[in-house]
Amino acid sequence: MSVVRREVIRLDAGTSSTGRQARGWRDGRGARSVHRMLRGLLDPVLPERCAACGDVAAGLCAPCGRAAVPLRLPDGAPVRLAPAVLAIAAFRYDGVIARAIRDVKTPGRHRAAVHLGRLMWAELGVVVPPVTTWPRTWVPSTPGRLRQRGADIPRLLAGPTALDLLRRTRQSSDQTTLSARQRRIARRGDFRHRQSVPPHVVLVDDVRTTGGTAAAAAGALADAGADRVLVVTLAAVTASP
Repeated sequence: MSVVRREVIRLDAGTSSTGRQARGWRDGRGARSVHRMLRGLLDPVLPERCAACGDVAAGLCAPCGRAAVPLRLPDGAPVRLAPAVLAIAAFRYDGVIARAIRDVKTPGRHRAAVHLGRLMWAELGVVVPPVTTWPRTWVPSTPGRLRQRGADIPRLLAGPTALDLLRRTRQSSDQTTLSARQRRIARRGDFRHRQSVPPHVVLVDDVRTTGGTAAAAAGALADAGADRVLVVTLAAVTASP
């Protein structure tokens, strides 16, 4: 038995039996847990790397930054999700942007999300001034997803001044066979507000697909007093030009 394996089993003693721990190692769960732990410990001391290609750089390296230019969405490609909920996005979810978003969701690769957030605000702040003035919050992950990833990526994108206004009460089941309207209905109740909220709020997420998740989160903000919600995402799934 390797030293790492013995130490993990020792640390886990008291929470589960040795037999269950051994089965966890055999099916790979123990190794993945150690891998996530080591990535989290080493991330602060290793050089920052481009989220899209892995070269040494903060956020996106220069070549990947240039490759992202054609993915910019004109004027944020605004979409009305509800009468008082408008959604905008900085980029189309494709190419280097899609790779970067997938990368920052990997344990130990979260630092780049802060730089991607700055890029997002720089792109959209000129187009939609309220982005830079309204209070910000984020679409929270479920506790299970948060443990798996080790960080709440939308929170990192939102920035250090963002307010903790929402909690995730559940993760909706697979809804790939539902229409966009059916998905929005199914997600009602996924979020609850933690406290009263300002009348105008910017709600941050990483990717918008149908808009169902953002609409559900915005609904929870409206229940707590928000009159207008501006949904801001780094990327949106749109038709290719």
